[in-house]
Amino acid sequence: MLIGERIRLRRAEPKDADLAASWFGDPAYLGDFYNIWPRSSSDWNTSFGNGPDDRETNGFYFIVRNETDEDIGTVGFLPYSVAWLRGLELWWHVHPSARREGIATQAARLLVNHLFDATPIQRLQATVIVGNEASVRVARSAGMSLEGVHRGTYFLHGAYHDMELYSVVRGDWGDESNYRAGGRAF
Repeated sequence: MLIGERIRLRRAEPKDADLAASWFGDPAYLGDFYNIWPRSSSDWNTSFGNGPDDRETNGFYFIVRNETDEDIGTVGFLPYSVAWLRGLELWWHVHPSARREGIATQAARLLVNHLFDATPIQRLQATVIVGNEASVRVARSAGMSLEGVHRGTYFLHGAYHDMELYSVVRGDWGDESNYRAGGRAF
């Protein structure tokens, strides 16, 4: 478990399958910038505990409010790899009832710090659909810099959209004290 100032991140478990199926099938939870690909509770159950332990290359966490023990979102990472580029892709979603509180930023900063501190990963990135200013703020607050635009790569609501690519590398992070000093509390 990763513990922050206002939230904590806990690894998803099979008991979370119904909640994940409910949230990821709900357009309000996913917001305007994410396609809905509903998965059954059974599918989520398999994802959350019956596969190989791949904690360094794939992670799904629930964001929990410290004060109330309430699940208020999800955050995670997954591998990406092309011939010349390897790293982890970060993602985040916050329940509509907890948006605009800095929750996604704190969750992303906790995860960035943990991944650089506990794994040998060199690079973390996030792709954000052009126009999703809330996720741009999260990426920047997590220490990521804009690298460029992937033109016409994301299909959403019947059309292709551009995606901005943000990244942070180990040298940007430095170490935990450097990272904490350079941004918002986590």
